[in-house]
Amino acid sequence: MDWLLNIKKIKKEKNLTNDALAEMSGISIGTLNKLLSGASADPKFSTLCALSDAFGISIDEMTGRKKQAEPSYIKNEYFQKYMELDKDGRDAVDRVLEREHERILREQSLATYSLDMPQTRSIKLYNIAASAGTGSYLSSSDFTNISIYSTPVTDEADFAVKVYGDSMLPKFTSGDILLIKSAGSVNIGDFGIFSVDGESFVKKFGGDRLISLNPDYNDIKFSEFNNIVCFGKVLGKLKK
Repeated sequence: MDWLLNIKKIKKEKNLTNDALAEMSGISIGTLNKLLSGASADPKFSTLCALSDAFGISIDEMTGRKKQAEPSYIKNEYFQKYMELDKDGRDAVDRVLEREHERILREQSLATYSLDMPQTRSIKLYNIAASAGTGSYLSSSDFTNISIYSTPVTDEADFAVKVYGDSMLPKFTSGDILLIKSAGSVNIGDFGIFSVDGESFVKKFGGDRLISLNPDYNDIKFSEFNNIVCFGKVLGKLKK
């Protein structure tokens, strides 16, 4: 297990005892001893996250895993072709890119971490759902860490929320897990997570209102008395 040897090497370089590392990482001494002895061949992702945080390095660096970078000549070739297009051509490429971006997000599924699997990352999933109907408060501390596949798309997400309700059908259904990029505002037409007077919603931003896609629900029109906060932009959803 090369990854274990790498962890032991880093621990030795930092001159840490097992007790000190357990305290720094929040991992129980029993779990840590079991891991370092080689008894845990497939550690939990949360354990690896805690260790990498304690060491102050990434999981890839800690375990010795490396990403394979795309050859630069491929990037340059596509970029050159894009720059040679006229405005209509670039707009067409942008539309396809956006559609495929959303498709990839839909195909992402939750996964248990394994060192033999594609790289994953941890993200906060808020336990109180953002309402797609009547609204609910999005707590800043009530969350669970979940593991998702790490891709250029999902790496943009800062947290995740569950959808509750059916006001955003057919795009979002109750139970969907949405990936959110933190933002204090979004553009008109973007989907986002908003708080209106303490209740959170996933809606389409309409400038002066939050728009529901399901015609059975009214839009939420803003007034001068509303306290409105934008939590972030919806990037897409995870596959159930």
